Amino acid sequence: MVLAVATLVVPLVLFVGASRLAYDDANKQADERIARTLDLLYVNVRTSFETDYLVAANVAELLEDQSTGAIRARERQIHDRLERLVSSLPQIEDVWVLDREGRPLVAAKLYPVPADPSFAAHEHFNAHRDKGVQRYVGEAFKGPGRGAPLFQYSERRLAPDGVFDGVIAISISPGYFNDQFAQASDSPNFTAAIVRADGEILVRYPAGAGPSRLGPDAGFMQAIADRPDVGRYATDTSGFDGESRVFMYRKLPDLPVYVVHGYAAAAIRDAWIGRMASHLVFGVPATLALFGLAVVASRRAMQQTDTLARLSEEQARREVAEDSLRQSQKLNSIGQLTAGIAHDFNNLLTGIGGALEMMGRRVAAPSDDFVRFLDLAKTGVSRAATLTQRLLAFSRQQPLQIESVDANRLVSGMSEMLRRTLGEQVKIETVLAGGLWRCQSDVVQLESAILNLAINGRDAMPEGGTLTIETANAHLDDAYAAANVEVKAGQYVLIAVSDTGVGMDQEVMAKAFDPFFTTKQRGQGTGLGLSMSFGYVKQIGGHLKIYSEVGHGTVVKIYLPRTRATPADAQEKPAQAARSPGDGPVVLVVEDDPVVREFAGSACREIGCTVYLAGDGQEALAVLRAHDDIALLFTDVGLPGDMNGRQLAAAACALRPTLKVLYTTGYTANAIVHHGVLDEGVNFIGKPFSIDALAAKVRSLGL
Repeated sequence: MVLAVATLVVPLVLFVGASRLAYDDANKQADERIARTLDLLYVNVRTSFETDYLVAANVAELLEDQSTGAIRARERQIHDRLERLVSSLPQIEDVWVLDREGRPLVAAKLYPVPADPSFAAHEHFNAHRDKGVQRYVGEAFKGPGRGAPLFQYSERRLAPDGVFDGVIAISISPGYFNDQFAQASDSPNFTAAIVRADGEILVRYPAGAGPSRLGPDAGFMQAIADRPDVGRYATDTSGFDGESRVFMYRKLPDLPVYVVHGYAAAAIRDAWIGRMASHLVFGVPATLALFGLAVVASRRAMQQTDTLARLSEEQARREVAEDSLRQSQKLNSIGQLTAGIAHDFNNLLTGIGGALEMMGRRVAAPSDDFVRFLDLAKTGVSRAATLTQRLLAFSRQQPLQIESVDANRLVSGMSEMLRRTLGEQVKIETVLAGGLWRCQSDVVQLESAILNLAINGRDAMPEGGTLTIETANAHLDDAYAAANVEVKAGQYVLIAVSDTGVGMDQEVMAKAFDPFFTTKQRGQGTGLGLSMSFGYVKQIGGHLKIYSEVGHGTVVKIYLPRTRATPADAQEKPAQAARSPGDGPVVLVVEDDPVVREFAGSACREIGCTVYLAGDGQEALAVLRAHDDIALLFTDVGLPGDMNGRQLAAAACALRPTLKVLYTTGYTANAIVHHGVLDEGVNFIGKPFSIDALAAKVRSLGL
């Protein structure tokens, strides 16, 4: 009798225990699935908002130091710039600039803006004006003539004296995020939302009827009150759609906005019930072979433990790789935007800088005020050109001249310059490896990267300290490459720059490579030093890694690809005397931008050349056929029509094999640069360029 009861009780106890384990396992798997999906949604939403940050920063820079009257006077030009800025960003519906009374000054999608409506009573405007909020995300609203709602991200504008001067407002389409959420959806039970901390629902997926704001007793509001950054909660009746769901949420940095992802609790129960139903099929045989079942269960438990351990290791590895991938995707997105902006800036700076240089050459006896203001203008152009170059370096769009470099020799040669630059409070030590391999690099950019790191190290040691520059041979294996996106396993030359300064915490290190991010006081740094170094190193196929601990200093390691090539012998060319007007070669200048074309022609005449001008490839070939004395083709790479600069040069050299070709461009996503490196044999001068630089380049061609 006891045995009979035992044959019923024991399987029942085992079944209850297995049910509990299966239920916990089903919930654990559901949580892991929700967490992975939330990570994906969070990256997409955060990247979109960071793009909004960058757009707002570009708008602020465009309007910097301009009065309300000046902005209204230049409304057309500013509108055109804003329209180009946001034309490739599908999540942005419009960009508005409001004055300090809430009246619109300029917009990206509307010209001219109406002067009558005022946004002074709107929620976001009051937050910036009255509460001093810098960044704000407004509640959903329906714009004029729109069926679908929008919401706004806005930033506070300040006058040069620090007084509130208006608002930059970016209208964002919830439909863009719904499309992103739809791509991530893997079942009918999928739901996602973007919610403000006050319960306002900005985006809901699937889109449909429901409350626009969650009440204070909603599960989400109670959860963020307890855990404001990231967390999990379950509700019997969801405030989003009335279903019983399990939710996870995560807060965006610097904004009271959350990404929320939910999964139906019924689906989790159904999965658990389905699993247990399959176990019941084996319940009756289990009562007849209890001992055998125990043995099998024991073995399965051991296998599951081993499997779970392997899954845990794999999950940890994937999390590291996914973190690296998300950071890379974010930087690439920002890099694409900055490269396009830098291209337009280079053309503008070429015209401005060229005009200033011509003015300085044309005025025979300039007054002191003229010289002072001209120098101020030239300094501004130079700083803008440097900033543009750094943006191109970050976006991996700068032209590089790769050569074989002896890192020991380069570091030794920089030591004295670094001592003068960093001052007496910083002790500089170099540890140079014997038998160091040669590496492939652009010498100028590598020196600039080391100098930037050294200056950052000095600034991290306000009371003085030791800066150490070390070289070594290094090998990055497959495991390291798998854990770090865009890293190839192989042999590298390591240059490590370390300081004994204040160090960085994990949050600062995570943002260290972001453009315009800096921990320095305003005016003491652009925030582009590390991002420029990062972009340059990645462009040549290298790797850059930061190790830091608060209070113990920082080490930045640059890994440069090893090369077995030997350095080319440099041949010093004899200096040539300055030419008189008309004594130089005959030059055909091809440039579609009329301002740059006019300056390029004037610059060539200034150095003694005879000049012909053309606006595109077909016009240039016609001029070339008409004039057989042309010795140099000076062409922009990006030309309108069906012929770019490289194709024009090929056609021109076919007509005249002895013709010399000199290229210019504002950035390198074009026909003469591949993988960030100038093609062999290409003569190139980057925009903006000076008359002296152009003269030196022409002389280097033997003309």
